[in-house]
Amino acid sequence: MKTPLLTLTAMLGLLLGQSHAADASYCYQGEVSGVVCSACASNVKAALLKIEGVQDVKITLNKEGGNPRLTILSSSPDLKREVAVKALGKAAEHYDIRSLEKITSR
Repeated sequence: MKTPLLTLTAMLGLLLGQSHAADASYCYQGEVSGVVCSACASNVKAALLKIEGVQDVKITLNKEGGNPRLTILSSSPDLKREVAVKALGKAAEHYDIRSLEKITSR
């Protein structure tokens, strides 16, 4: 009786471990130019949320006149700036993702 119970417990542990691996999150930060208002920020956010694995996007307008800060939370360990620019589509004519780098993983 103990052997099947131990086997079941081990299998559950593996399954739970895999689900935690799938829930891994990576935080990326960068700058995006051309975003001057909340409508601009909404356009960029909507486009970036379409990238596979992207869970959240935050754009913080710079009150000192610099480029707005971009923060992306994604399950992808290798999100690249080029992918984000491509996701903007025609909107890339108005907005430019200047930089994007991974800063943390959870």
